[in-house]
Amino acid sequence: MTFSRIDESTSLQLTRDLAEAAVRGINGSVADIVASFEADLGEYLALDPDLKQEFPRGETARIYGTALGDALTRELDLTWQILSDDYGTDLVVADSTGEKYTAPLIVVDSRFDDDETGKLTAFIDRFLA
Repeated sequence: MTFSRIDESTSLQLTRDLAEAAVRGINGSVADIVASFEADLGEYLALDPDLKQEFPRGETARIYGTALGDALTRELDLTWQILSDDYGTDLVVADSTGEKYTAPLIVVDSRFDDDETGKLTAFIDRFLA
């Protein structure tokens, strides 16, 4: 498992996604972003199954995940990095030792597969502990 710096194109994508998050009102502290996501997830889960198929899940997860990762970098002194391991590569936020890290875009995206809200909150609570 190795960590490396993000490249310029990844940095530019993060900047664009943070701008989109700001336009959508997705910003603030980790707690603010998680609460906003949980509310939006509740609305998504209540949708008719046909409407769920039309929901921009990937884009929404990317925007929320980027905003969450950015908040984690501010609050915990983490940095955006690329994690490479036997399973592939992922965009993560990590501390300088690589001992504490998470892949916020993946964490947010996987919450859309849950049957209820609250699991992102529980994950963040454990991560921050």
